[in-house]
Amino acid sequence: MTLNLFGKLDGIEENILHRKFKLLRDNPALDGERKVVTSWTESFVDRDNKIVKEFQTTFHSSFWEFYLHKVFKEAGFVIDFSQDRPDFIIKSPIDLNIEAVVSNIRQGGKGEENRNMDNILSMLEPPHLQENYNEFLDEAIVRNSNAILSKSKKYVNEYANCEWVDQETPFVIALSSYGQIDYGREYYYPLLALLYGLYFIPSKNGFSTVTEITKPNTTSTIPVGLFNDNSFEHISAVIFSCTTTLGKLTSLSISQSLSSLQLNTVLNIRQDYELPIYKTQMVDPDNPEELSDGLFIFHNPFAKKKISKEIFAATNILQLTFEDRVLAAEGENLPIVARLNMPKYLFNKFISIDVDKKFNRR
Repeated sequence: MTLNLFGKLDGIEENILHRKFKLLRDNPALDGERKVVTSWTESFVDRDNKIVKEFQTTFHSSFWEFYLHKVFKEAGFVIDFSQDRPDFIIKSPIDLNIEAVVSNIRQGGKGEENRNMDNILSMLEPPHLQENYNEFLDEAIVRNSNAILSKSKKYVNEYANCEWVDQETPFVIALSSYGQIDYGREYYYPLLALLYGLYFIPSKNGFSTVTEITKPNTTSTIPVGLFNDNSFEHISAVIFSCTTTLGKLTSLSISQSLSSLQLNTVLNIRQDYELPIYKTQMVDPDNPEELSDGLFIFHNPFAKKKISKEIFAATNILQLTFEDRVLAAEGENLPIVARLNMPKYLFNKFISIDVDKKFNRR
């Protein structure tokens, strides 16, 4: 059984509904997208009877939870819904507690309602061609840091004291970034800096080691490299995505041929380890995007309770480790750097942009 995500709720007026929810509900051409997100809720238990309301009014946090639920089912996890927190209590293949969180745009920041064609096409701009890339990266680090630290504090001060939470059970934070208007082009660079202290330098196409960064438009600093000592040993890993948005629904709808009204085209840019490093993918049923494409998991080398990479073997999550300060990555599919999702008639106009030349610096 699935949740009734698009039904009218008592006491909820149109003016408080989230714009993304209304787009999904009302656009006839998004039939496939509605099927995808509804399928994510199959066997999902709404323990506090408010997640559908949150989906309709605030959108991102519930959307992320529905997506994670589907990913965990794909991974073969058995989820215990008998308690109301943490968000996902996993009982098989191992005991695992997972708390979901999203990063949000700072108060006074430019909201998504201001997103325009320049923002959409920025998905095709590699970091070395982006203006003010460092400010963009630093803002992402700050927004994602706030989200992770809030859940770290909640675990230590609240969840760890719940009688059903065994502190010997690994604890994972699952974070989706919605922290700035162009969050879809963050890739995994903010988390490499925040968790491992590896700060991406586009001009070098490499990393510098840092211990702090300056908040944009301030003189204040925040620490980074959170996983470089045992300060956060209670966090076993962080799952991360910056591409879980409406474009994900469209890409999956196209991949699964769910709609005869599909009016959009999706282009993914993926990173390889062989030349050319960046490769483009026109999504279609013969060249699909999979459910867990675009997900990363950052393992904590100082975790008190580490988790095996094997438990995610049935997914396409890219798994990162930083043992002895050596970065290693392992996964079944090439990671998504950015995704362009736009109407076909516009796509055909802008696809003349030479993505390969831009990303591979030819």
